[in-house]
Amino acid sequence: IAEVFLKHGYIVGLLVVLLGGLALNLTPCVYPLIGVTIAYFGNESGAPRKVIVLASLYVLGIALMFSGVGVAVALSGGLFGAALQNPYVLAVIATMLLTLAASSFGLFTLQPPQWIMQRAGVARPGYLGALLMGLGMGVVAAPCIGPIVLGLLLMVQRSQSALFGFVLFFTLAVGLGLPYIALAIAAGSIRKLPR
Repeated sequence: IAEVFLKHGYIVGLLVVLLGGLALNLTPCVYPLIGVTIAYFGNESGAPRKVIVLASLYVLGIALMFSGVGVAVALSGGLFGAALQNPYVLAVIATMLLTLAASSFGLFTLQPPQWIMQRAGVARPGYLGALLMGLGMGVVAAPCIGPIVLGLLLMVQRSQSALFGFVLFFTLAVGLGLPYIALAIAAGSIRKLPR
């Protein structure tokens, strides 16, 4: 992607990132977002225009979460890249991944405290609720697309431009979120999802 930006400029580079964001919807662990989106917007009543505005706020929430990460990495100075070269940081990350993998294989169960589950399980209606839901879904989607995000984060870190970090990750998130606007519009008529 960095070569596309160098050879063809920012417009073509951002278009590639937008298309990459759309392609990220094909990764298997992003699929649960489809059910969550349909469930959330299936409960929203109102004119199609209101649903489009709510869905746009939902995607904006995803985009703001991703963009915040891009800006933070750009402003970190070389801290992000230096941290990923530190063997202790890599050992901690590897340990976390192995622990989560062991949980996935059923060796033990990770469960958040009940009070967190009660608050997280409540979907708030309205414009602010859609934005907050998008912020939450951005957090959920981030680990699924980690390798792509990590590559872009390193590109942003090299540029050390907060504006570039914001625009790059905003574009990626908009690409990721565009199908969810269509899902939100169709949510009222979808009765059953295919397996």
